Amino acid sequence: MSSFNDAYNKDKQYKESLISSVITPDKKEAYEQAVDYAIEDMIGIMEAYKHGSITDEKEAQKQIRLFLEEYTVRLFNVTKGE
Repeated sequence: MSSFNDAYNKDKQYKESLISSVITPDKKEAYEQAVDYAIEDMIGIMEAYKHGSITDEKEAQKQIRLFLEEYTVRLFNVTKGE
């Protein structure tokens, strides 16, 4: 269990370090907003699946792919200052 915790902590530290090296203080608000939108979008996908609007795995994969593309574009725009 300790090795899992060590790996988890190393991974978390790496991600935090990478994010802080790319997202400068003047871009922090835009980054946080992009994350908030991503959470809302992912919850929307989960709710649609839960309630039957997305009925199969292929459609779920399509929606998740669209979500990831949108999130990626938002992050690129944040790093570019747009």
